[in-house]
Amino acid sequence: MKIYLLLFIVSAILLSSEKVLSVTGDTIHVITHRKEKVITDPSKGFKAYKNWANFPSEEISYRKAILHITYQCPDSQRCGEWDYIDNIYLRRKGSANDSSLDIELARMISPYGSRFAPDWKFSWKADITDFSFLLHDSAEIEFNHTGYESNTDRGWLITLDFELIEGTPAMEVLGYEKLWTGSFPYGNKEDDIENYLKPFKFKNENADIARIRILQTGHGMDDFENCAEFCRKYRKLFFDNELADQRDIWRQCGDNPLYPQAGTWIYDRANWCPGAVVFPHIYDFKLNYDSKNTEHTVDIEMEPYINPNKPSANYVFSSYIFYYKNPVFENDVSIEEIISPSDEDVYSRNNPVCKFPKLKIKNNGNKVLTDLKINYGIAGETEQTFDWSGNIESSAAAEIILDGIVYGNEKKNIFNVTLLNPNGLEDEYAYDNSKTSVLIMPQIFDPKIILTLKTNNTASQNFYRLVNEKNIILRQKDCGTLENNKVYTDTISMSAGCYEFLLGDTANNGLDFWFNPEEGYGFVRITDINGTLIKAYNSDFGKEIRQQFIVTGNPSVKEDITPILNIFPVRNPGKFFCDIFLNEKQNILLQITTEDKKKIIFKKKLNNFKEGMIDIDLSKVKEGFYFVNVVSKDKTVTKKMKIKRDG
Repeated sequence: MKIYLLLFIVSAILLSSEKVLSVTGDTIHVITHRKEKVITDPSKGFKAYKNWANFPSEEISYRKAILHITYQCPDSQRCGEWDYIDNIYLRRKGSANDSSLDIELARMISPYGSRFAPDWKFSWKADITDFSFLLHDSAEIEFNHTGYESNTDRGWLITLDFELIEGTPAMEVLGYEKLWTGSFPYGNKEDDIENYLKPFKFKNENADIARIRILQTGHGMDDFENCAEFCRKYRKLFFDNELADQRDIWRQCGDNPLYPQAGTWIYDRANWCPGAVVFPHIYDFKLNYDSKNTEHTVDIEMEPYINPNKPSANYVFSSYIFYYKNPVFENDVSIEEIISPSDEDVYSRNNPVCKFPKLKIKNNGNKVLTDLKINYGIAGETEQTFDWSGNIESSAAAEIILDGIVYGNEKKNIFNVTLLNPNGLEDEYAYDNSKTSVLIMPQIFDPKIILTLKTNNTASQNFYRLVNEKNIILRQKDCGTLENNKVYTDTISMSAGCYEFLLGDTANNGLDFWFNPEEGYGFVRITDINGTLIKAYNSDFGKEIRQQFIVTGNPSVKEDITPILNIFPVRNPGKFFCDIFLNEKQNILLQITTEDKKKIIFKKKLNNFKEGMIDIDLSKVKEGFYFVNVVSKDKTVTKKMKIKRDG
């Protein structure tokens, strides 16, 4: 009995002591919002969801902090419809009586979600390591959802998961200050944005490095240049009155991993995309104080712009200066991300793969990183080694593409990576030198396939190529060689190996985009020589379709299923067509219901049907969302569309 009591006491001590349990490299997850229902407040244009959470004590230091942000459709309602700003704030520390810090940890733009299926969800992540020293003890985290759409029939379920990796920070932080924060007018000569972007003078003689972190997005569509959402303007950054950086406040959206979306998701914007996390711009400056240089100055300027009519543009800023000591270690490299292979949502366009893994590494050391050894491979198989050489400055990151084939033997495999010998020396902090990811085995294609491409009205924008594992081109069609509205079939024979298929669009609008119905509709499919579907691609793909696949000596087990159902235009005035494809001729039912699925407004039997375009006229049906269903002998496929008569 005494032994059991002693064990109980020891266990209680261990469980109550974070310091005892804390181990370098361990990961702590703090979830502040778990599937929280989020809707707009149209009367205010924003609605704040504040939750208190217990973070580890001050005794625990963090090597890294990642915020995972998950959106999903709410039960029995559809996802939110519009691309609104969603801010994640650290509001208070300690208690509700303490002063509000109002620190924007991350910024999201919600997706165009009106056509997402009820089970849809997607996760993003933001590196918030610079703020990690503040994430201790009791803290109030706020998810602020802006916007004016209906709050009765749509919204989101939001999860915020703080991943805190214990360990020695790469640099000791001495503190921070706010720089330019707020929504500032742009193009208004009576209220110029430079009135808000004042130079900031600072002095911290204990610091070796000043890190400037700027989160900036442009919004509004004025009547002059569609500023600031759709106008490309530059920003200058000055340090001690010298130009340190000039960049366009702009982001390309056609390669967004979340696609397709219901709205204009492919259009480039002022440093943001619908359905994406906003990336900050980060700059490190070495500090030096002497008798002639007693303080430093940082300043930013926006490209001059005046709207002479009705200025309404604005830029939303959130910026900070962090004071750091020099890196703790001389030679210290970390693996930040395994981009491929990976099963993470944000890397879905890069996966699955069977060759050329891609990593993101960071030089945390005080010395420039010039060479590195990388061991990698699938768990249980012989590792491969890659000798990298290059030049990565202190605190900078870079992507690396590795050699070799990575097949995997299971549908899901564990992929391992280890970094060794930075600059030919032992890494002084080895806890973040290894990382694993999930390798989803690529689809297996038949040795002989038929590639079918139907172009739309802008075929000159499209090209494709098929390469083997040595990057030798087996088939290709260059831009300008394809004709409009033509069906191309290409029979291709391949030996065993790893291959990559790429279909590109130079206008970044795919073969089908609802906002440009005049460009028409196209598609690309891969079948076996008998016409049985192996792979069908979504025509609304933006910039490109890129897929790696495996060919073995045996015919593949078909993974894509039929019927295929595509609607064009997916937003229409009531007249549209359905593109339907099946593996064999059969009798099917085409049926259209109201959004609540209680009323059938159209049905048509198609006998002995395999593939084709079916024209439909619902011009007398009222506006709204509808479900189109194709019922075959094996499966029912459903797609959502919208009837809208707005020209």
